[in-house]
Amino acid sequence: MMSEALQEEQKRTDMLLYSMLPRQVANKLREGRKVEAGEYDEVTILFSDIVTFTNICAMCKPIQIVQLLNEMYLRFDRLTTVHDVYKVETIGDAYMVVGGLPVPVKSHAERVANMGLGMQMAAGHVKSPVTGKPIQIRVGIHTGPVVAGVVGEKMPRYCLFGDTVNTASRMESHGVPGKVHISPATYKALRGKSFIIKERGEINVKGKGPMYTYYVVGNGEATEDMLMGRPQRNRRASRSITPSPARGRGAGEEKEEQQLKSPASEKVKEDEPESEMVVMLYKDSHEVSGQQANPPGSTKTCNGVDKGVDKAKKPSKSADSKSKPSTLPQEDDPVNLPADPRPTKTKPKNKRKKEKTQSKLCVIL
Repeated sequence: MMSEALQEEQKRTDMLLYSMLPRQVANKLREGRKVEAGEYDEVTILFSDIVTFTNICAMCKPIQIVQLLNEMYLRFDRLTTVHDVYKVETIGDAYMVVGGLPVPVKSHAERVANMGLGMQMAAGHVKSPVTGKPIQIRVGIHTGPVVAGVVGEKMPRYCLFGDTVNTASRMESHGVPGKVHISPATYKALRGKSFIIKERGEINVKGKGPMYTYYVVGNGEATEDMLMGRPQRNRRASRSITPSPARGRGAGEEKEEQQLKSPASEKVKEDEPESEMVVMLYKDSHEVSGQQANPPGSTKTCNGVDKGVDKAKKPSKSADSKSKPSTLPQEDDPVNLPADPRPTKTKPKNKRKKEKTQSKLCVIL
């Protein structure tokens, strides 16, 4: 009993430690080894903040601000697990995420871009304590080299340094509410993928000068459920139920429409932090240690990611054989026939028949 209690306590300690530092870094510190600063040639950094957060703070009680940030950060923290990116820190209403370290991965830009799209969706479920309406956030992303390392001994932090951090912060501060604003470097990393990107044009960035930037509008190969890490809902429940003008609606269809529009069906979207989580798979998911590369039921992929089999569109042969049994008898089914159709069985029978006929002829003679 004591050993089991110690193991459970060790698990809790490890979970707390891994939530503060990357798993690889935390293991080195626990073993007493020094964590050297590392250079990363290319990572993708995301910054976000709440629009008019200063005004909200001036008009609300401090406890309301804490509740607002906690509700929003719980949703964002969930998305970091869905897309397997590292949460660097939060400063006030600013949220910082990085993809591509401490374990370098090629899909860092896609992961962070999907994270940004998911954050915009998640922010729509967080209500402002002032107006009661959903809050708006700005998201800025930039790709480039950084140096990362542990700073300090008391409450050590895994920090990032370099001009890439500053540029990502500028993309956020010069962004537009409700948009995912990306730099030219991130645009190059996402070009040719499944993302829907629109040009913003040339803007004057503080400390950088003129810069041609873009907006990530969506992902053509990822649904909202995939970006949010929710289990795929029934296609019938999520389809549009607009009636065809050629025929009227029956009582059953009207009842189904009322059920789909009921508050109980919309509650699935609102209860995201507590709902079941599905991790999105990428081509290099297996390279990120400490994460479950292929969790049960996680066949959701995007951006050139290895996709799971779409059973609705591409049923397997086994499914076909069960749903559509062969009309031919099993012995006549050409799929089950051997390569050489019974040559060994026919020849001996013919020889026996010849021997019988020869013996009969001998008896007659």
